[in-house]
Amino acid sequence: MKKIIFMAIAVGAITLASCGNKTATPVETADSDSIAALTEESQATFKHLTAELRKALKSNNSEETIASLATLQTVYKNLVDNNKLDEALSYGAAIKNFINENAEAIKNVASDNNTIANLVESIKNLPTTATTTTEKARNAVAADVADLASPAIAKGATAIATAEAAAEAIKNAPATAKKAATTAVENAVEKTKTAAGNKVGEKVSEAQTKANDAVNKAAGKANDEVNKAKEKTLKSLGL
Repeated sequence: MKKIIFMAIAVGAITLASCGNKTATPVETADSDSIAALTEESQATFKHLTAELRKALKSNNSEETIASLATLQTVYKNLVDNNKLDEALSYGAAIKNFINENAEAIKNVASDNNTIANLVESIKNLPTTATTTTEKARNAVAADVADLASPAIAKGATAIATAEAAAEAIKNAPATAKKAATTAVENAVEKTKTAAGNKVGEKVSEAQTKANDAVNKAAGKANDEVNKAKEKTLKSLGL
């Protein structure tokens, strides 16, 4: 009887250990699936470009963030244009997941920067389902996005082989990307000034209203005193 009990306990322990091992096994995410579906060339491109985007976000560099986001998105379009739709869809899913995973860091840099916000939104909206047509995928990327991307990718390249090449590509992004970043900063400053000016205006108006109320109140009081004095005089004269 004791042997049976011990055997039951042993079987239970083995079962629990087996369950524990299953639980500990990491579940493959959609991101790892989409990356695994890419060619080695596209995997390297994704790795190098996202590394540059991480660095730009960490240093709060809006100019390089714009260039990185635009370059990532333009690669998607270039893959489609090169008749690699399936590759583009897997690549699109990978960069969408990257954006979602780094949403907080992007949000910090994108504050008051419409260009970054628009690029992020357009990446989120990239079609990545199996039913996506070539036309739909191609039309999902705005024509002016390439104007903000690195020169090589803007010209139609679909791969960046090394980390050094990715860093160089992002730093050499066209003047339009720099202008977009500068304009965003200027707009933010102007917005702050306007808000401050409005606040000052509100305070001035409030002070003016209080002053007018005080004057009117004083005038009313003075008028009452005059009327009282007039009545007193008339009474003293028996009128």
